[in-house]
Amino acid sequence: MANTRHLFCPLFILTTAILMLGCSSKETQKKDTLFLNPTNATPSILLSEMVDSMEYIKLETSEESLMSRVGEIIIKNKYIYVRDYDQQIIFLFDKKGKYITKLDKKGEGPEEYSHLDKFRVDDKEEFIEILDFRGSKSRLLRFSNISFNLQEVNRFSVPTSNSWQKEKNSNTFYFSTQQIDNTINNEESNADIIVIKDFTNEVALFKKKIITNGSNFSPNTESLTTNEKGEIFASIMYSNTFFQLLNNRAHPILTVDFGKYQLDSSIRFKSTEEQMRYLNNTEDIATFPVLNINTSKIQAFSYYFKENGANKTHHYLNFSNNAIFHTRDIVNDLTNYPEKIYLSSYFWGINHEVLHGNYLVDIVLPAYTNEGKTIEINGVGPVEPEDNPIILLMKLKEEYTNN
Repeated sequence: MANTRHLFCPLFILTTAILMLGCSSKETQKKDTLFLNPTNATPSILLSEMVDSMEYIKLETSEESLMSRVGEIIIKNKYIYVRDYDQQIIFLFDKKGKYITKLDKKGEGPEEYSHLDKFRVDDKEEFIEILDFRGSKSRLLRFSNISFNLQEVNRFSVPTSNSWQKEKNSNTFYFSTQQIDNTINNEESNADIIVIKDFTNEVALFKKKIITNGSNFSPNTESLTTNEKGEIFASIMYSNTFFQLLNNRAHPILTVDFGKYQLDSSIRFKSTEEQMRYLNNTEDIATFPVLNINTSKIQAFSYYFKENGANKTHHYLNFSNNAIFHTRDIVNDLTNYPEKIYLSSYFWGINHEVLHGNYLVDIVLPAYTNEGKTIEINGVGPVEPEDNPIILLMKLKEEYTNN
């Protein structure tokens, strides 16, 4: 497990292997198209090429804070918020990792939730909004932070999805449904994005209806990202174009042209059985690019490249100072743990931001990274395999943040 990190996602069927980045000057970009050759990705780069230092946030492991299966981590100015998928609880930690409290109100009462699906925290950290998923009878519950008093309830039909984002200053929600079976305006749909405005108006983006026979799969748990301006961006299955989501519409911002390694995009209109057959039987293809960062300083995405029957994840980072990294592995040469760094908004099936301020973010699960052993981290202490996740904050060098 030291050299390969696997994806653990309920909707994930594809087999993947390694992730990451390396420097390349052989790629060209014209207007809104980036011409990228997957075979030009370097095998590895050193973390110190991009980062000055690393900070560990070891989330406290105690009887009260022990987590089972983490589905999402949100880092804010005051607290770190962690959603436990199995326990249906949101745990709160301070920025040093000390356990503070938890939102634990699963039940059938008027101030309780039946199924904690997703959540968001406002910028001032005054409230937490959670989706109580009940299909057409779902609710958006707003709780005060951190007393967890119920402040507001909005009822609306919520699609089955992997992730969501909300437009700033409006009640417009974007759900990344990734061709999962849904019903929109009384019509069966496998649209990739579903928009809900003011809790009533439903709009399907990238509409299609395919034969699934109840079998859905997604290559990742997160395909939406935001930036410092609050802009929302989406990555679509079987598309090499990234989009900005605004005013109920999807606006293209960048297309990645993989040349002869491009997949046949028409496969998105085939049945899921035909899609899986194509993916399993086709070699030397680049698939499922996901935009992880899109700020004024950095644009970064990852994609799978299949060679010799194995899907490996490549990463591409383009900084505003014109530095470019295109590689598979980032080797951690700054500390003794972990051996490699993985930059992805969905690895381990944990949705999280990849950039927090001027820090790159990675999540480590000791249950897998430690391989059953206790590991001593310099300046942190022992890490047991059963410990809660560890958040890595890696400070970017000034040359990548000051332009």
